[in-house]
Amino acid sequence: MRMSIDYQEKHYEDIKNEAPLKLTLNNSMRLSGKMRIFFLLQFKNILVKGIIMVNNNRNVIRILTLALAVSLAIVSFSGVFVPSTYERDAASMAAQGVGQDIVNLFIVLPLLVLTLIFMLKDRKAATYIYGGTLFYVLYSFVIYSFGVHFNRLFLLYCITLGLSFFAFVILMYDLSRMDVQDWVVHSILSRSIGIFLIIISVMFYLLWLKDIIPAILTNTVPQTISDYNLLVNPVHVIDIAIALPGLLLTAILLIKKHRLGYILAPISLVFIIILAIALIGMVLALQARDITEDISIAGIFVVLAIISIILLFFFLRNTKNGM
Repeated sequence: MRMSIDYQEKHYEDIKNEAPLKLTLNNSMRLSGKMRIFFLLQFKNILVKGIIMVNNNRNVIRILTLALAVSLAIVSFSGVFVPSTYERDAASMAAQGVGQDIVNLFIVLPLLVLTLIFMLKDRKAATYIYGGTLFYVLYSFVIYSFGVHFNRLFLLYCITLGLSFFAFVILMYDLSRMDVQDWVVHSILSRSIGIFLIIISVMFYLLWLKDIIPAILTNTVPQTISDYNLLVNPVHVIDIAIALPGLLLTAILLIKKHRLGYILAPISLVFIIILAIALIGMVLALQARDITEDISIAGIFVVLAIISIILLFFFLRNTKNGM
């Protein structure tokens, strides 16, 4: 009887000692469950805010692009059909302006609007092409704003430059927050495109430095500046300072399979394609006005455009949900 009582007392003590532990475990489990719910709710809120932010950014891009399309249409139409647009510029510069305006009006403008429409439908290939087209407009209107002599379109040049700049910045911000590596099926294309971009960069560096370095050494002005009565050549400035280093950086990032490389590479290829077409238009315009008879340089731009189109096609073909 005493043993039974002792056993019961000991059993009671064990239960009493275990009770706080079970209570603590139950509370911990409840707390853990609440924490999980809390973090899930916080994750949901962050996700919803991210989606809202992306949608808001896309709305801003839509508005900026529509305004850009209007300004680009007016500028390009005036350049092609209003003879007085380039009357203060040298004949060669005026011819090149008209040639580029033709490309802008009949190729770049429709491409900009169409790719915007498909980008807003979450077509990834359209996003890349839209980005490249946007950068081409930005690049071109740096040259229009600083290289074309003052005329009635000056404010529209500045507006077009500003709209394309802010639209491109917002687009790149959106793309930089996305996991674009899931878009792309890795392949040998990365290295091929990277090498091609390096070749393009080196080729144009040599082309421009061939004019600039001798002029610096002899303390003279390059003919490409003096012939057009310019202070400096804006093409030299934007290429040496921004475009060519950008292509080199893109090539390095792509070869290293960095996520930014996958964003910038197709945008760079689209930019090269459109720029090559614009340069072909300039050469043909020079020939049409009997300023030059040699159009062989157009063949180089045709080759660059074809190679870029092939590389872009295979890149987009290897992009999930791309084509």
